Amino acid sequence: MSERRGVQEIPVDYQPVATQEDHIASTSCCRRPNCNIAARDERKVCCCGHGYIIPVFILFVLVLIVLLLPWETFHSNEGALANTPGPVAAAFPCQLQLVESIPIGLNYTEGSPQFLSTFEAWQLLLGRAKTTLDIAAPYWTLRGVGVNDSSSTQHGEQLFQRLLSNGDAGRPKLRIRIALNRSQESVWHADARIFANYGAADVVAVERLRANLWIVDGQHFYLGSANMDWRSLSQRKEMGVLGQNCPHLTRDLAKIFKAYWYLGSNDVPSYWPWNYHTHINQRRPLLLNVNMNYTMQAYVSISPPSLEATGRANELDAVLNAIDKATEFVCIALVDYYPLLRHQGKLEYWPHLDNALRKAAVERGVAIKLLISWWKYSDPSEDHFLRSLQALSQLRDDVEIEIRRFVVPTTEEQEKIPHGRVNHNSYMITEDVAYIGSSSWSGEQFIYSAGVGLILHDMDYNNNSLRIDLLAVFHRDWFSPFSLPLKHNFRI
Repeated sequence: MSERRGVQEIPVDYQPVATQEDHIASTSCCRRPNCNIAARDERKVCCCGHGYIIPVFILFVLVLIVLLLPWETFHSNEGALANTPGPVAAAFPCQLQLVESIPIGLNYTEGSPQFLSTFEAWQLLLGRAKTTLDIAAPYWTLRGVGVNDSSSTQHGEQLFQRLLSNGDAGRPKLRIRIALNRSQESVWHADARIFANYGAADVVAVERLRANLWIVDGQHFYLGSANMDWRSLSQRKEMGVLGQNCPHLTRDLAKIFKAYWYLGSNDVPSYWPWNYHTHINQRRPLLLNVNMNYTMQAYVSISPPSLEATGRANELDAVLNAIDKATEFVCIALVDYYPLLRHQGKLEYWPHLDNALRKAAVERGVAIKLLISWWKYSDPSEDHFLRSLQALSQLRDDVEIEIRRFVVPTTEEQEKIPHGRVNHNSYMITEDVAYIGSSSWSGEQFIYSAGVGLILHDMDYNNNSLRIDLLAVFHRDWFSPFSLPLKHNFRI
């Protein structure tokens, strides 16, 4: 499969609904009634004469000049602006908060950090939606079909019914658009197919989509690890960020969804048009006044490189930049950590992130902590790479690399739930940066999969910043009884 190809043909009912274009009829001034021209002005043909030709011709020439200007000049200037250092001068208001899913049966000690649930956040966004709702999510299995435990599936069922009701006749409708991962197994997008057939939403499929993203009215958003899956609300531990009344950041995220929507019926273009470009990136981050309390720099990163429009930050580069600039600590929570590139049956060593962590620990004395999930789908060979990384801590006393496994407690009944009972987080914190994404760390995730991440940089120290909240989550999990030391031939 070509690396430039982003999508394949999908069933007709997954194609975006075409909109009818308005046709404006042109009129001629010479159809007006009598011009009342005096006899002495006979040499003037009439008010409908040809006096308009010269101005129209000049206008036509000007339009041609604009259209025929070399696009490369425009693109190079735009690219230079996008890479000009310095944040946007004004601090834009934005409400941000962490949201997470805690699996049933995973109970922390009293007083541990608690945040809005993913279900509550999504319900809130649905309640605030007035005109448009765009959702990118790989899987759509909100209903617990065949699951007898209603306590696990009730939140997913509620969301399913609420979205489905958008297709009811005789009621105001939102424009709901869904981008999902193209899969050969239709069970993973059964709910979205129902929405499309019922007229509740328009649906497209994008190859290798792994982003989880909500965009509401260009004002509010969700970004995180949670799929549109009942398990993400009750059986998996998820982490995300909810943005409200945050139009500047939301509209930048909307450009990413717009690209997914385009890929629902087109190949990846050789050059993304100007309306997909951005000036918000690592060199020119957005300055946010968060919750009317503190300021943060923010920008969005995406993968793979083929989806990067002019000015858009690459997700791998964003993560590496945060690690390379860390001076005190790097704390990371992931499902999987694999310095390998696995693609089309081939296996390659992919050391970019691994090398960055080793360099930070050895050369700058940065304390590294990795909290990696362990569940029934974990590959035991992953431990070889983790033990190799942790072994560097024996080099010198000032080299500190610690790795632990997070195990979600599971009953015999819960063990029967496929793809449940896992710490599904994907985030990183340093002494001044918070990164929230939606994927594991392996080569194919950054090079071939369509993902998105949010990078937030503290501008001043504040005990209540989102970065501090995320660090509190990491410490809560790290020191919990569900966090176990990495051991030789670790098994559960």
